[in-house]
Amino acid sequence: MNIVKVRKNFLLDKETVEKAQEIILKQHKSLTEAITLYLKAVVKDPTVLQTIEQRAKKRTGAFIGILDGEIGDKTYKEMKKEALRHKVD
Repeated sequence: MNIVKVRKNFLLDKETVEKAQEIILKQHKSLTEAITLYLKAVVKDPTVLQTIEQRAKKRTGAFIGILDGEIGDKTYKEMKKEALRHKVD
């Protein structure tokens, strides 16, 4: 993984930046403007971070990615207990 060093402790994945830059340039003038808009959005609505994190972690290109966020965050043990409870009822 290649890394771009912006400042001392500000490291970004080079491939991700290059892919994002293509998309950003279509809608914004520069990467700097996009980052500034992102930071302004976070200041006005901190819950934006949760939405962005969910989208960033969502898997794509595979069938299982379709199910992200649809079946919840339960562990296998929790699902098994719940299934057994429903059987007993």
